[in-house]
Amino acid sequence: MSKSFFTVGIGASAGGQASLCEFFDHLSENLNVVFVVATHLMRDKKSVLSHILSTHTKMPVIGVKEDLAVSPGCVYVLIENTFIELEDGWLRIKPRDNKIQNSAVDIFFNSLADQCKEQSVGIILSGGGQDGLQGAIRINKMGGIVLAEDPKSAQFNGMPLSIAEHDHPVAMKKPAELAKYINRLCALV
Repeated sequence: MSKSFFTVGIGASAGGQASLCEFFDHLSENLNVVFVVATHLMRDKKSVLSHILSTHTKMPVIGVKEDLAVSPGCVYVLIENTFIELEDGWLRIKPRDNKIQNSAVDIFFNSLADQCKEQSVGIILSGGGQDGLQGAIRINKMGGIVLAEDPKSAQFNGMPLSIAEHDHPVAMKKPAELAKYINRLCALV
């Protein structure tokens, strides 16, 4: 998939809402970038994350309820009881499996790496466990960029720590600083 813009996948779990809000509060609004937010959600509780994030950015924020083509300058948000994957410029929605461990971030990051290669950016924010690690390793392998929240600033540091210990993130910073990194990176495209 040849293109002139980055696709940024953001993975989070416990404590991630505050990190996401801080990230989008400091993000430039006129970036030629696709943002996809994959978080751990309760299966049976309607997510309001897209509404919450829409109060922290002027970019359109879209809860992904069906397959749709991505457009730069938009924020796409995973909804409850689903997984999403990137395929040929489309977000493809899939029903969540029955496993207890949620792997929404790895599933999206793996597809992001395969589809966007060096135009992919994976960001891991607050959360417990290691979801996102395998996908981050794949993003690195395919030439993309991996960033993580500084474990000291995360409410739950399991996900960022797993990246620090098992992968080689380009930067580990507070969410506001990660947003500024994306602003600088994407201003170059």
